[in-house]
Amino acid sequence: MNRLWLVAAALTCVAACGGKKDDDGEKASAADAPPAAPAVPPAPPKPPVKVDFPGTREGALALLKSFLVPEADTVALSAALRPKAEDYAAVFVGDAAEQARATYAPAWDAGAMHVRPKEGQSALLVWSATGAQIAAGEGDAGEFPGGYRQIADKLKPDVTFYRFKFVRPGETTGLAFDGLVHVNGRWVMFPKPYRALQ
Repeated sequence: MNRLWLVAAALTCVAACGGKKDDDGEKASAADAPPAAPAVPPAPPKPPVKVDFPGTREGALALLKSFLVPEADTVALSAALRPKAEDYAAVFVGDAAEQARATYAPAWDAGAMHVRPKEGQSALLVWSATGAQIAAGEGDAGEFPGGYRQIADKLKPDVTFYRFKFVRPGETTGLAFDGLVHVNGRWVMFPKPYRALQ
């Protein structure tokens, strides 16, 4: 009981005496307190990504150049290229549309579809070919991986596919991507469709 009374008295004294004392027995004041850490202003929100470029070669170039802008949010840009259910049917023939959707959806869900250049890659090389050109081996079809020719019968003949590389200025080797298309009024991406349709 005496111990409880002493603790209560000590607490009352601290409150009544205007604060705790420092090691020298002097009263501690607000000036003795360590300075508060400066407030860190919140980071400004990132502007929404823009991928609504025209469905032309110039539109494709404008879209792809946005990946090369310093500090570009390539994760958000890539995510904006995720196809919707109706986009698969606009690109692939018959049952291939559902097969492609079943293959691509888990990869998109896992964040595995990430388009980004490597450090120093600030230039672009771009090729395009329709499904019909890929089937016939015409135009830029030769610039696409050989797997495209193997699945040409599963590609809509009038859809234009784009293949591109991020490269260092003046070089021709770099980080290559493919399967960029413009359907249903928007840009979407189906990388390496020949693997999705195996």
